[in-house]
Order: sequence, then structure tokens, then C-alpha cells
Amino acid sequence: MRVALIDSGVDASHPALGTAALRHVALIRRGVAHEVAPCAPGDVSGHGTACAGIVHRMAPGAEITSVRALGEDGRCSRDGLIAALRFCVRERFAVVNLSLGIDIPKSAPLRPGDYRSLVELYEVADAAYTAQVVLVAAGPNAAAFRTYPGRFKSLIGVGRGPFQDPEALRSELTLDHEILAPGDEVLAPAPGGGERRWTGTSFAAPHVTAHVARIRAARPELSIEAVKAALHELARGAGRGAEEGAREAGEGEAGEGAAAARTAPAGRGTAPGRAAAEEPEGRAPA
Repeated sequence: MRVALIDSGVDASHPALGTAALRHVALIRRGVAHEVAPCAPGDVSGHGTACAGIVHRMAPGAEITSVRALGEDGRCSRDGLIAALRFCVRERFAVVNLSLGIDIPKSAPLRPGDYRSLVELYEVADAAYTAQVVLVAAGPNAAAFRTYPGRFKSLIGVGRGPFQDPEALRSELTLDHEILAPGDEVLAPAPGGGERRWTGTSFAAPHVTAHVARIRAARPELSIEAVKAALHELARGAGRGAEEGAREAGEGEAGEGAAAARTAPAGRGTAPGRAAAEEPEGRAPA
């Protein structure tokens, strides 16, 4: 399966990724516009390499495309995030990992500029759903924030849980996310060739991305709703492989086209420990 990571880049020389099939592109600003072009391997912060390492460990057959959108400070513009997502939809990736987001304080009023960027982000997420590109997005790291696009119901929003088993999942349907995955003290690649413990929804999201890659590899014809059903079947602890869960989800799909649930657009903010986009710059959430 073809997996995209919109992040800080990936260090292809890291020993944990020595057998990974990697492709590297980067977001480049041309005046007021953005484009995506091939680039040399590299990670400006280590965040993307950690996420790639989690995906590769769990889904070693996945072909990973690193879409470098974040700078050394873990930030990118909202327009840049939207451009990177549009690229991923055009490329028809099986699954896109978004260990990033726009964090909006729940107590903060929205500004006019917030509506524009979030409506555009919503529209791209909706286009991904229509194109059957699964988006997996990190939820907030703090209860005081709403995080977008993780709140959109057309994609899979991920929260973090204190699981010891890297395969663990738990259904938790909230306004912020719908599933929990390991995100506390996760051992993953770190700059310099070693490993460290990472904490945050940024590192829960690639666990779910890897599960989705497995499911889509077994049943590429499944709709996004069927993929979600397979994830929740795994989360119920049935003790079966992703392939079997995917098969059952497909058989249980009632032949009707499933429409994405939609959320109203909202605000601004930053996302830490994942990659995040804010106005005018975004940062990576932890």
C-alpha cells in the first residue's frame, strides 16, 4: 500500500528504515502559491522519521512517501498544509498520515480568517473521502483545544492511550477523535540513528495509519466506512487479524454508498507533538 506522511521529512539513512521503500517530496513556496516537488531525503526535526519508523515497523511492506511540509520549528502555513493535502488526494494514496493539525482554544472566538482556512481544509478532506483516500489525523494533546482536521468526521481522528501493546486500539467516539492508539512513551527512531520515547497524538496516529495500510492491502476495494468498521472491530479486541476484520467489514457493508458525516468549520490554532498548521505558521504537536 502507498502511504503518505505529511510531516518534517524522513531520514532515509536511519537504521530503522533501512529496508523501507521510501520516496521523498517537499512543499515549496512559489510566490503566494505552493507546489510539491521531489527532494533529497532528510528530516529537519526528527518528527517525521519517528512517525515513519512506527508505520514501517507495523506495515513493513508499505511504500512510504514523505511529504516534507514542516520547517525546523515544526511549523507550516495553513495554505501549505492544504496544498500538501491536495497533492496527496491527486496522487490517490491509500492512506495519508497527518500527525499535525490546527489547534484552536475552545475558549477563543473565531476570526474571519479562521473560517476561510478551515473551510478549505474541510473541502480537501471531503475530496479525499470522495476519492477513497483515507486520512488519519492526530487529535488534540490537551483538552483545552479543538484540533483540525482531526475533528472532521470524513476522516479517522486519533487520540492517544497508555497502551503497552503497539497493536492495541480502543474505540472512543468523541468530538475530537474516534479511536485511541499507543501514544505514551512510544519507542521510535530519533535523530542521530538511535531511538527514544515519544509521547503525543502525533505518535498514536501512525499506529492507526499502519493498521489501515494492512486492511487496505488485504481488501483494497473496501470503502472508507468499511475500513473504519474494520478498525473498530479490531479495537473491540476480537483477537483477529486486520485482514479478517476487513473482510467482515466488507461483507457487512449494506451495498449503500456511505456518506461522510460533516462538521461545521471552526477556528485557528497550533498543534504540537504532531505537526501543526496555524496562522500564519503551524507547528508540530507532540
